Amino acid sequence: MLTSTPQATPSPLPPQQPPPPSSSPPSSNPSPPQDQPTIPQPTLRLQINDLRHPASKTFLTLLPDLTSTLTTALSTIIEHLYTPPQQEQPTFHPTPPPTRSITLLLRAISGVAYTTGTELDNDHKEIHLSLSYIETITTNGNNPNPTAELTGVLTHELVHCYQHTAPPDSPPKTPHPPGGLIEGIADFARLKAGLEPPHWKRPASAKERADKWDEGYQHTAYFLAWLEDVKVGKGAVGMLNDRLLRVGYADGFWEGLFGLGVLELWEEYGVWLDGGGGTGTVTTSGGGCWEDEIVDRV
Repeated sequence: MLTSTPQATPSPLPPQQPPPPSSSPPSSNPSPPQDQPTIPQPTLRLQINDLRHPASKTFLTLLPDLTSTLTTALSTIIEHLYTPPQQEQPTFHPTPPPTRSITLLLRAISGVAYTTGTELDNDHKEIHLSLSYIETITTNGNNPNPTAELTGVLTHELVHCYQHTAPPDSPPKTPHPPGGLIEGIADFARLKAGLEPPHWKRPASAKERADKWDEGYQHTAYFLAWLEDVKVGKGAVGMLNDRLLRVGYADGFWEGLFGLGVLELWEEYGVWLDGGGGTGTVTTSGGGCWEDEIVDRV
């Protein structure tokens, strides 16, 4: 909940130089050109609420080039949510949300992190990251790579700044996806970035799956990875995200995309796991209370 306590205006991070043009030779693929999504360039800000907190220095030491870290995460999001399948016709036209600024706040909060819009409007986002969590992952000895952990958390939260849940200006009663799917898409991007933490475990059988497909976080992320890497092909999760923008989470959502309902896909995923698929390596690169993480403020 917001308070009326005044806060210092956060300073913008140094501007990122645009990437150099690709030197790759033109493709010989005769297919028509696909939409070429560009990396978003939102204004990036950092606000540290307590410079004396030991985790503040730790964070700046672990991520000394925060602009580069966030830009890499944005590249991952574009690659896996906004790049159409390479077919004769684009399956969808990439349309990232018009997020104009992202402020990362390091502050004393419970949990790990959450993402919200601002009072100005929902095109300006805030990612709140827990100082105590930063301190914990660097002192308890359970995480061998705290830099990767922080980068993974930031990648997850940045997805919330750039994923779709419903058509813009849709009526209040427009169906929205379950929170577990929202969180699963965010962890799907984290998984594809190769930033899964040590406690994640890819299920090796149907029995090792979560009880429900939309349990969220890594559980749904592995299901989405199967959908993209095994069942459908690259761009499947991007099509799912785009359909949320076009029609929302309406009846027949999954059937309209993949020809099967989500429960049928979930069962097929289990059969694939039991057939040995879960013991292999899917091309890639946690459970929790998703209701407390996303706070959209208009």
